[in-house]
Amino acid sequence: MKAMILSDLLTIRKYFKSQALLYMVVVVAISLFIENIYMIAPFLGVMMPFSLAFTLLAYDERNNWEQFRLVLPLSRKNIIAGRYASLAIVMVAGIVLGLVATGIVYAVAHFVPNIADALIADFDAQGLILSAAAPVGIIFIMLSITLPLIARFGMTKAIRYVPVFFLVIVMLVFTSGSIPGVDYSVFLPALNSLVAMLESLQGTLAVAGIVIAAGAIIYILSGMLSVKLYEKREF
Repeated sequence: MKAMILSDLLTIRKYFKSQALLYMVVVVAISLFIENIYMIAPFLGVMMPFSLAFTLLAYDERNNWEQFRLVLPLSRKNIIAGRYASLAIVMVAGIVLGLVATGIVYAVAHFVPNIADALIADFDAQGLILSAAAPVGIIFIMLSITLPLIARFGMTKAIRYVPVFFLVIVMLVFTSGSIPGVDYSVFLPALNSLVAMLESLQGTLAVAGIVIAAGAIIYILSGMLSVKLYEKREF
């Protein structure tokens, strides 16, 4: 597993710098345009690992690294576990990069009064905590859907199905409030409790912990599924 992680990180390294610079320029420009500093960390925390995941997977398939790994002393379980771990590391790096970029924009904004008034007028620790926790849940779910498909079908075939899966999820989210026979009032107490928790710093930390824990559980379950699918895949 360690060998797989090192291999992935070494491959990603040459793409990480260029993509990090590109995404930082883009997200800082967008945040200034829409006057929202809280979008920087989620943008980098989601886009960096998702983009690099596809870069890494495409690189593997193009150079036939998948078949080569099977002749090495690496089990299919080690390959999948290492891939999931390396992408989790990239996700953490993306969020850290996003927080650093947020800090830089926050510092620079103080020297430009017009920007400071619009961009950081309501800046606080709770918003920053949520902006760091949100991408964890988002990217864990996105990768949890994408990676099992790739483990089963490979990059080229899976890319045909990934957009369909995300489209189905989006449709379910937008129509979830209109499903006949479902009593949504039972969810209101839990939702109200979460909203109430966000009113304090301790509650915000708790909500962030719930988001991260839920995302991690989904990611781990996805990894277990990917292992089963990859073991059945023929090359």
